[in-house]
Amino acid sequence: MAPTREMSLETKERIVKLLEGGNPSSMVAKDVGCSQSAVSQIWTKCKQHGIVVKAKCTGRPRKTSKRQDKQLKAICLENRKITTKQMKHKWEEAGVNVCDRTVRNRLKDMGFQYRKAKQKPALAPKHKKTRLQWAKERQSWTSMSWPANSPDPNPIENLWWRLEKNGPQEGSNLQR
Repeated sequence: MAPTREMSLETKERIVKLLEGGNPSSMVAKDVGCSQSAVSQIWTKCKQHGIVVKAKCTGRPRKTSKRQDKQLKAICLENRKITTKQMKHKWEEAGVNVCDRTVRNRLKDMGFQYRKAKQKPALAPKHKKTRLQWAKERQSWTSMSWPANSPDPNPIENLWWRLEKNGPQEGSNLQR
């Protein structure tokens, strides 16, 4: 069975007032937006204790406050590439003593996701050798030695190529 959200103290007090006013539990349940069984449980507890009681919270209490969580978020946004261990040490400097797992849980709660950067494969010795040979062959070339389709500092070359490809237009006297 899925856990349900905790009903606020104000809602519980409203249920008790409506039931004391003579309204049937089905009508109160529809009005408040909860189940009839929840209404009857609240009414029973109210009769037992004489007042509307807040439910006892279960589980371990949070180790960090909202303010401390904001500090962690600031640490994370300051440098997105640091590890959770490094974040933990920075957070400890701010006075929060928690473990790495808590840091990861808080970051996950804030919507941050863990991503590992892809590594480029290292060049094999064969590739290094061929690149070096290629560069040495072209070391003494001038800008005019490079082929025309290279990224040329003179963009007019592309225009001449297109004009040659499409042929001269009637009435034009363009010459290279």
